[in-house]
Amino acid sequence: MSSDDTDPQHSRPLLIIISDSEKTSAALRSRVRDVRRWRGSGSAAFNGDPEDPATYEWFREAPAVTAIIDIEPPERARNVMTALRSVRPDAAVMLLSSGPADVDGPSDGTLARHGRLRDVLRLDVEEELERLEAERRAYRLRQFAAGDEVVPILIHNDPDPDAVSSALGVMKLLGNRPARTPIVTLDPMTRPENRRMAELLRISVTQVTHEELLRFGRVISVDTQPGGMQKDGQPRYAVIDHHPVEHDYTADVLDVRPQYGATATMLTEYLRAFDEKLVNTSLATALLFGIRTDTDSLMRGVTAADVEAYAWLQSRADAQLVRRFERPTYSRRTAEAFGVALSGAEFDDELMIAHLGELHDAESHVLADLADFCLTVENVTWVVAVAEVEDELILTIRHIGTGKGAGALARAIADLGGDGGGHSTMARAVLPLDRARERMDGKTDAPAVMGLIRRVMEECGVGVSRPDSHPAHPA
Repeated sequence: MSSDDTDPQHSRPLLIIISDSEKTSAALRSRVRDVRRWRGSGSAAFNGDPEDPATYEWFREAPAVTAIIDIEPPERARNVMTALRSVRPDAAVMLLSSGPADVDGPSDGTLARHGRLRDVLRLDVEEELERLEAERRAYRLRQFAAGDEVVPILIHNDPDPDAVSSALGVMKLLGNRPARTPIVTLDPMTRPENRRMAELLRISVTQVTHEELLRFGRVISVDTQPGGMQKDGQPRYAVIDHHPVEHDYTADVLDVRPQYGATATMLTEYLRAFDEKLVNTSLATALLFGIRTDTDSLMRGVTAADVEAYAWLQSRADAQLVRRFERPTYSRRTAEAFGVALSGAEFDDELMIAHLGELHDAESHVLADLADFCLTVENVTWVVAVAEVEDELILTIRHIGTGKGAGALARAIADLGGDGGGHSTMARAVLPLDRARERMDGKTDAPAVMGLIRRVMEECGVGVSRPDSHPAHPA
């Protein structure tokens, strides 16, 4: 399956209803899905032979597909499911039949139920469909991982708690064998709370090179997308992420949901659908901390799914351990740099630039804390916290408000010859120092960075726009 799944006609997940009953009602609705009926009426209908895969080609690129198949006899219902899944193997399916219907196996995202669609209409099927969808995703991921002896779990550079905890969730789902599913990254963790979490929970994260990664046949990419990390279609990827969709890779299994606040929420759904007993205290603590950090304790970019996952994990997690993760420690030098950055900050309308000067790599974690703090300044909706780290200029970006966000700005900065990306509310960009100086007349101080950011904003259409009413600043 291609990673290009942004057909504007299918911006929401689809619920496909295939029924041969003359009493099929149009009453079935979904809060979160667009409903399409076989042999229905109006624009929400589609036609064709339900046993022919060509009938389903129109939704090949939809974000997600779930189907209710209400066809007789049972053998025909199985043929319909086979045809549909030949186009969308990730589809979760509810089979309604007067007789037994064979499925791939337990926990594969298929539910065979006796009865007809008119009976289902009396039930709230939304929760059941959501469980089936998560079950199907878990089943597909396990199928993918079974293809090779060693399948590494790739997380992004300088991984954060969301990435690490989600990778741990994948490992648990696949059998909890670190030698077979090692967690790997191209750059090590630097933030002390992230390292503390990994140490206290005994999570091993191994640094690998790009060349080493290309030698694997299959890789599971978690909380990141593998742009630029394939050569001639290798390695094959399964991708689980909540960042905006990228298009410079292909994936056998693709689950990208930018509306979610954290990838840890997605893994919580996988694990609950497959076997919630896998979520022991350590894993629940890690996943809870992952959601907590990426959503600023459910204050930023959350969905109902994030809140539900957070609540479910909270009763299973070790709250005291979470508090131990959250207490960062700074050297005196880092604390002094924090103060200098604030006293020398540049302001332009709602944009704030805070420059920490030169930092050691081990101290660069303070950038995120500085950016979060600056976002609490009155009337500031854009923050760029900057530091020179070895031979790079690192820019940590925060944004609240409307319009294009932090991720768009980071990608535009990366187009100048660096690297970058992220969410609408939080992102990171890196420029080689020599390239940064070329763009800023040989300077890299706060005024020069302000000028660069303003120019990039104008060029890429990212602007400072005050929301109608300011959301509450993070505490």
